[in-house]
Amino acid sequence: MNSYFGRVSYGLKDKYLLTGTLRVDGSSRFGKNNKYGTFPSAGLGWIMSHEDFMKGTSSWLDNFKIHTSYGRTGNTEIDPYRSLALIEAKTTLINGSRQATGQMNRMPNPDLEWEKTDQFDVGINLNMFRNRVNVELDYYYKITDDLLLERPLPFTTGFENVWENMGRVDNSGIDFLLNTINIDTKDFTWESTLNLNYNKNEIKRLGENNEDIITNPGFVGGNIILRVGESLSSFYGYERLGIWGTDEAEEAAKVNAVPGEAKRSKERTITGNGMPKVTGSFINKFYYKNFDLLVDLQFVTGVDTWQLFFHSAEDRTGIANGLNTILYDGWTETNQNTMVQQIRQQNYSGQNSTSDSHWVANGAYLRGNLLQLGYAFDSKLINKWKMQNMRVNFSVSNAFLIHSKDFK
Repeated sequence: MNSYFGRVSYGLKDKYLLTGTLRVDGSSRFGKNNKYGTFPSAGLGWIMSHEDFMKGTSSWLDNFKIHTSYGRTGNTEIDPYRSLALIEAKTTLINGSRQATGQMNRMPNPDLEWEKTDQFDVGINLNMFRNRVNVELDYYYKITDDLLLERPLPFTTGFENVWENMGRVDNSGIDFLLNTINIDTKDFTWESTLNLNYNKNEIKRLGENNEDIITNPGFVGGNIILRVGESLSSFYGYERLGIWGTDEAEEAAKVNAVPGEAKRSKERTITGNGMPKVTGSFINKFYYKNFDLLVDLQFVTGVDTWQLFFHSAEDRTGIANGLNTILYDGWTETNQNTMVQQIRQQNYSGQNSTSDSHWVANGAYLRGNLLQLGYAFDSKLINKWKMQNMRVNFSVSNAFLIHSKDFK
């Protein structure tokens, strides 16, 4: 890395604020034609509460600031040498004996360049009632262009893929932060912090023809698909339509299936998404005399989880330990309205295991991230022990997790 950067800031009458930054960064990870990128940013702020026409609000309004900014950042998160053609040492049978040889194992791309993200945001900072209520609200829009991706190549090239800048992804959302002092007395104080982020993600462009890219070839057909109009981290697999019934034996036989076996769609489709729409935390702090209590809760919603372990834990019985659903919900002749396949011996037909929508669960959760109880010893007591302060605490991390019943 080789970087040059400068920053300038200016304030006028403690009301109007301007900040400008310019960076020029170079990285040896990129092609010889595009090692450097230029990344400017600028921010404007207006402390409206300092204006004369806001003087009547001074009894309850401590600070009111409006701000906006634009900036460009770069991403170098690829492994070194991805722009280069590398030689791999091999041995080859020549004239009946093994000979040391070398062959090119990667397609070079001297034009590989920085992935760039342009972000615009506008927001407010609000402090009220002697800073007992503080609000930060921001709207942002991010455009990530020249995505660093591996483009699949035809097998006739002799290579599987090549690293290129070949796409655009847009993110837009809202950040919200609320900090309050709910109770503040001589012996007892209660403070709360609520943090929320809503994000919408959409792929806008992929390559020259906006072709789908199926990446991360997963276990038994589990894939992630990049598709224009969809979000990143979209799961790509079959839809489980049910379990073949005894009255469908002839139809099942046409696709080499038997009653009790999973019935799936003919084509793969998007079955879920691993990128959450809403993330956040709710933190409460309590102080009573020398005691303090911290309750830190974390939550996520609008996200799916792909449980690939269903391959051996539910769909293939008699091979490994399994979920109890194979016993309680498994298909039988008297229980055919189910999504769980029939219990079968290892060498019996119907051991049908392929990634599908049945493996996808609602990934929303509420986590007890941290619970901590503390006690600070009185200074008069510990001064006798020639100590300035002492505090003991008891804490539990990851104390509990509330989640969907389908999440195992």
